[in-house]
Amino acid sequence: MALTLVSFKLCPFVQRSIIVLKEKQVEFDIRYIDLRNKPQWFLDISPTGKVPVLQVDDQVLFESSAINEYLDEEFSPQLHPADSLTRARNRAWIEMANQLSSSQFGFTMAKEEPSYHQNIDKTHAVLQQLERQMGEGPFFNGPEFALIDAAFAPFFTRQAMVDNWFSTEIVSGYPKVKNYGEQLKNRPSVANSVVPDYDKIYHQRLEDEQTWLYLNRSG
Repeated sequence: MALTLVSFKLCPFVQRSIIVLKEKQVEFDIRYIDLRNKPQWFLDISPTGKVPVLQVDDQVLFESSAINEYLDEEFSPQLHPADSLTRARNRAWIEMANQLSSSQFGFTMAKEEPSYHQNIDKTHAVLQQLERQMGEGPFFNGPEFALIDAAFAPFFTRQAMVDNWFSTEIVSGYPKVKNYGEQLKNRPSVANSVVPDYDKIYHQRLEDEQTWLYLNRSG
């Protein structure tokens, strides 16, 4: 079986699938595209025009949740909880992880101050709920890493860089969430799920876009 993941270097949803592949130690190829100049071959295989896309031999999967569930069913170890209720709750909270990534994109890429603050407020709203949800940790369900953790991890990867550059410290008021983020960032599958020059590419993107955060919070 040949697996090829089609990616954009900054995409948090691609990062989720890379984390799952690395957790399972599955061999795969990765093919990068520029989403601002999508090649026709990519548009031909991606119904949504988005990444990730996973090519499995001559078949194509899209949407990170579907890709990750396929990988979890096909390769060991299983990362989705065995208990059906816990598994369903995890699927529901993956949607909250989607919202967190969306609001993070919103405040980092906002061009105007009102949009920046609106998305900051949305981010805090999700973090407040996540703080109430977290137990003893270190991961979402407790001691075992799961698909839900792969879904939340990209937020913390990016937030660590944003905090370092702009002193935003968004998670500092949420001790359980902050510890959760540290545990995720230190996990090898997460630490090795982005390209080596990710921080430079990410910072350059904010500069190129002349975002409100870059223009008003940089040192």
